[in-house]
Amino acid sequence: MSRGTNLFTAFSISTIIWIITLFLSNGYVNEVAKSMPTYALILYFSYALYKVGGDLARLKDYPEEAQSLQKEVEEAKRFYKEKGLKL
Repeated sequence: MSRGTNLFTAFSISTIIWIITLFLSNGYVNEVAKSMPTYALILYFSYALYKVGGDLARLKDYPEEAQSLQKEVEEAKRFYKEKGLKL
């Protein structure tokens, strides 16, 4: 199966389990079930930040990309300096 199919399957199963838990439980379990989507979003964005940070940390392994990024930064600094912004 492709990565998208696996993601869709996992998301569907998780959603079904969450809905069943939400409607069939009471008390403390119901309160926890209500907050599960928030925790899932927090975990997703934490993972995304980890991946982006890791890729930025490995930017030294790609000298062409590092030089290109440095050139873009210099262009941006020049552009904003012309507009009167002090960096």
